[in-house]
Amino acid sequence: MKKELLKKRPLKKDHPKQYQKPKKQVKKNKYSDLVGLVIIILLGIIIYSNSFNCSFHFDDVPRIIDNTNIRNLADVKTWWNYYPTRPIGIFTFALNYHFNQLDVRYYHLVNLMIHLINACLVWWLTLLIFSSPALKDNPIIRQKKVIAFFTALLFVSHPLATQSVTYIVQRFTSMVTMFYLLALALYVTARLSDTGIKSKSLLFAGSLLSAVLAMLTKENAFTLPFAIVLFEIFFLRTKKLSINFKDYRVILLMASFLSVIIIIPLMFSLTIFKPIPPSNGNAYTITPLNYLFTQFSVIVKYIQLLFLPINQNVDYDFPISNNFFAIRTLLSFLLLLSLVILAIFFFKRYRIISFGIFWFFLTLSIESSFIPIGDVIFEHRTYLPSFGFFLILSSGIYILLWDKYKYFAISIFVIIIGSNSVLTYERNKVWKDNLTLWSDNVSKSPNKAGPIINRGVAYGNLGQWDKSIADYSRAIGINPKYAKSYSNRGINYANLGQWDKSIADCSKAIEIDPKYIDAYYNRGVAYSNLGNRDKAISDYSKAIGIDPKYAIAYYNRGIDYWNLGQWDKSIADYSRVIEIDPKYTYAYYNRGIDYGTLGQWDKAIADYSRAIGIDPKYASAYYNRAVAYDNLGQWDKAEADYSRAIGIDPKYTDAYNNRCIALRKLGNEKR
Repeated sequence: MKKELLKKRPLKKDHPKQYQKPKKQVKKNKYSDLVGLVIIILLGIIIYSNSFNCSFHFDDVPRIIDNTNIRNLADVKTWWNYYPTRPIGIFTFALNYHFNQLDVRYYHLVNLMIHLINACLVWWLTLLIFSSPALKDNPIIRQKKVIAFFTALLFVSHPLATQSVTYIVQRFTSMVTMFYLLALALYVTARLSDTGIKSKSLLFAGSLLSAVLAMLTKENAFTLPFAIVLFEIFFLRTKKLSINFKDYRVILLMASFLSVIIIIPLMFSLTIFKPIPPSNGNAYTITPLNYLFTQFSVIVKYIQLLFLPINQNVDYDFPISNNFFAIRTLLSFLLLLSLVILAIFFFKRYRIISFGIFWFFLTLSIESSFIPIGDVIFEHRTYLPSFGFFLILSSGIYILLWDKYKYFAISIFVIIIGSNSVLTYERNKVWKDNLTLWSDNVSKSPNKAGPIINRGVAYGNLGQWDKSIADYSRAIGINPKYAKSYSNRGINYANLGQWDKSIADCSKAIEIDPKYIDAYYNRGVAYSNLGNRDKAISDYSKAIGIDPKYAIAYYNRGIDYWNLGQWDKSIADYSRVIEIDPKYTYAYYNRGIDYGTLGQWDKAIADYSRAIGIDPKYASAYYNRAVAYDNLGQWDKAEADYSRAIGIDPKYTDAYNNRCIALRKLGNEKR
């Protein structure tokens, strides 16, 4: 017995050595993880490096450029109420505007940072999946870091993400994905953690906070509780499903579901199911039923784009389906049903693939079901669902090839990621400006009015009025009942000084849509230029009646009141403009003119000073303030302002003349 004990003693001496290697391995793994994340981030930066100077597009204009509600970051009530179901996204636009005004580069920078964070979250969540109890005996976990790495690379490089990253306003989509993935990752980390209750509570609290932020960013976040259940079923529970009401996890899930049930009716009404009349150049009405039928084909299109991202488009000319038994609709439905059946069949043997399929359908369910949306298809809707696709793709390549053909598998990953990176870089070139974007769209959707109209806007912004008018006329030929075509063509006729044609087109737009606010405004401009100021004021007033915060209508009405000698009404309108937009330089300037006309020189000086404060190179404001100082006999201040006006505009003749007078009077005073 003693001999046996002696034989075992050396084993005890060697015992500490057995734990030396894993410590070195952990350190090595940390460095490999860091290197992997750096590669993911660098790839994202490289392929989106040509996006920073891409212009604002489409919904960027009303949401950012023309949105006076985001101009004051401190006015929480205003920007929160502007879009009460998505206030967090609006807050980031207000933040961007506060620091960068309309410098588009910084908006793109924020969007790219969110995308890179999402890629890292995809990496983290994939690792958590392969660290779950359900997969502990699966050989696939040996290469979980490799699969997580390639899944994140597929996510960060895919060109379908460009609409969520390069299209600035779709920050809503990338941000909700960030909070969604973070909430899920924190929840799973808490569930897998064997630390104390305090650490678990902090993780659950972080998950809950992130979930709330997601729900205040975009509506598809309301699928998050179901995603947690999905994760529980697939990866966290290894025993037979049962409900134990004493289990804190069950209580948390029930609380999440209850919150969703309570919050949704508070945030939304049954009007979300109302049919959508023809809009955006479409000649058809969208109902919950035909929207659902159409989504079967749309989802198949999304899958095709994930596999083969070619011929991408901003505004697809996608046919609406009014009949479930139409060949395209029925075949699409059967294909999707087959995928669901496959997911159920694969649940035990290929759990990752099954989960990826269910994830894809779940996270698409809000936007691709029976809640009608004006645009039946948009690429950015695949951003969050694509995680399921990339998880399937990376795991599938590993399962099929890794053990026997490792380098071939790596080659496939490199080819896919490399090709996608090139396509993403090239796609960003299309987003360069409105003309490149909509010209690309028109070439791919030549029979859809919306993209043609948007290209017309791009031509108009470049001063190419004839090309712009030609596009609007072409859009009218496709859809004669689209009010925007007439209103926009009216603007171009106005730019060419053809006021009668402008009035006729705006009137046609109003006939089609009696609440078309821009048509009233543009017709008012035409009437004003023809000297018919009463009709102009009437149209501006109708526009204001539709939108009481339509600042430019108040501004133009103020000009016409001034021309009619109605100074008090003019001042009231400029004051309203300033109330809506405190940085509206010309409103201060014109109100200063009104005050000067009434001989209220101190008020005029105050307004000119505010205009100069906003725009220090506003030569006319210096000149008019100098005139006001003249009228108050303050020749030294007048001379200084005339000099500033001349410094900005050396050809300002009136400023030279008036400065001579001011200097002469100043010299007389000194005598």
